Amino acid sequence: MSSVTLVYRPSIKKGQHAGSLSLRLIHERQVKAITLKGCRITSDEWDQDTHSILIPSDNPDRAAYLKDVISRINSEREMLNRFILMLENKGRYRLNDLLLLYLRQHSEDTLQGYTETLFKLLTSRGQYRTARAYRTVTHGLLSFHGDTHLSLKQIDARLMKDFESYLKNKGLMLNTISYYMRNLRAIYNKAVQENLIITRKEEDPFANVFTGVVKTVKRALSMDETSQLLNVDLEKHLCDEQPGSSEHTQLKKLQDAQRYFNFCLYARGMCFVDLAYLKKSDIKDGCIRYMRKKTGQRIEVEIAPALQAIIDSFADETSGSPYVFPLIRHADKPSLVQYESALRTQNNRLKRLAAMAGITKTLSTHVARHTWATVGKLINLSTMVLSECLGHSSEKTTSIYLGTLAGSTLDEANARVIQAIQNHRVRV
Repeated sequence: MSSVTLVYRPSIKKGQHAGSLSLRLIHERQVKAITLKGCRITSDEWDQDTHSILIPSDNPDRAAYLKDVISRINSEREMLNRFILMLENKGRYRLNDLLLLYLRQHSEDTLQGYTETLFKLLTSRGQYRTARAYRTVTHGLLSFHGDTHLSLKQIDARLMKDFESYLKNKGLMLNTISYYMRNLRAIYNKAVQENLIITRKEEDPFANVFTGVVKTVKRALSMDETSQLLNVDLEKHLCDEQPGSSEHTQLKKLQDAQRYFNFCLYARGMCFVDLAYLKKSDIKDGCIRYMRKKTGQRIEVEIAPALQAIIDSFADETSGSPYVFPLIRHADKPSLVQYESALRTQNNRLKRLAAMAGITKTLSTHVARHTWATVGKLINLSTMVLSECLGHSSEKTTSIYLGTLAGSTLDEANARVIQAIQNHRVRV
C-alpha cells in the first residue's frame, strides 16, 4: 500500500522567506518526493503536528492564496490516490510506475508541460530547430497569458486572437506572427492526435489568425555574387601575413568558413546543422547518406570532386573523430552546445567574407541552400527535381502522384548546378 504525505521544507535563507511544499510518496520502503511548484508558504503557516497549512484570519489576500494552494494539493492527492487504486487493481507495482503516471498526467495537462515533453522527444531525434521553436512560442504565449499553468484545454480562438493582437502591438512582422501561430498550431494538433484535447473541427482556435507567409526578399546570392564569394583568394591574403600572427589565424578560420559554405552549396544546399553532424560512417561507395535533422528525411548525395576536395582538406583535423568536419570536437560536452557555438561562429565569419567579396547582402549559413535552389531554377531544373534534391518534406503529395525520382537524376541535377557555378564569370 502506498502513502501520500504533505511535507514542508523551510527556506535555508535567514528571515521570513517562504519554503517549499512537496508530496512524499512511500511504497515498499521506497521514497520519492514531488515538489509542488508555485506552492510556497512560511514557517508560521505550517502545522508540523497535523502536516497541514494554517490560514491567517487577519490577512485576506494571503488567506485566498493559501486556500488556492490547499485546493491544488487536494487535487494532486486525489489524482495520486486514483493512480494508486488503479495500480493496486492490476497487481504488484513499483513506486516508479506511480511516479511515471503522475508525471505524464501532470506534464501533458498544461501547455508548458506538454511542450517540454515534445522538446525532449524532438531533441532525442535530433530535430533541434523544431524543438527550440516549440519552446520559444510556448514561452511567448505563457508570458502574454501570465499563467505558466495554462492548460491545453484553455487554448481557444479568443485566446489566440488576443495573442495575435498582442504580437502586432509589439511591432512584430506578419511572418514572425505566423511563425508563432503555426508552431502553436502544430503543438495543439499533436495534443489533439494524442487525445489530450477533445475538439471539433469547427472549434479550430487558429482559424482566424494569420498563419500564411508574406513574400520577402530572397536570401539567395546571384550568380555574380556567388562567384565573388567563392573566388575570394584567401591563400593570397595568407601569404601577406606572418604565420602565427592574429591576422594569419583569422584568415585561416575564414578559409574554413569558406569551405563549409562551399560544401553546403555543392551538397545540394545541405543545411549547416547536417554538415556539423555529418559522420564518416555516412560516407560509403562515393555517396553521402544522411537523415535531415529538420525533417528526418533520408538524403543521398553523390560525392562530386569539389565535395571530395573539401572533405580531404579537413582530414588531418578530424583524425580520430567520428565526424567529417571539426565542429563537434569534445566528447565530454553536449553536441548541441558545440553545434550552436559553431553556427554562431560560422555566421559571423560569413559576414566578414561577404565584406571581403564586396557583397552587401546579409550572408548566413542558410544562404547556401537558397542559392543552390536559385541556380537550379536558372538552369531550368523542374520544381519536382529541386524539391527532391533539397529534401523538402512538403512535396510528399508530388512524390505520391509522380513517384520518387532516381538518385542518378538528382546527382545529374547537382552536377549541373555545380558546373554552372564554377563556369560562371563575373561580368566586369
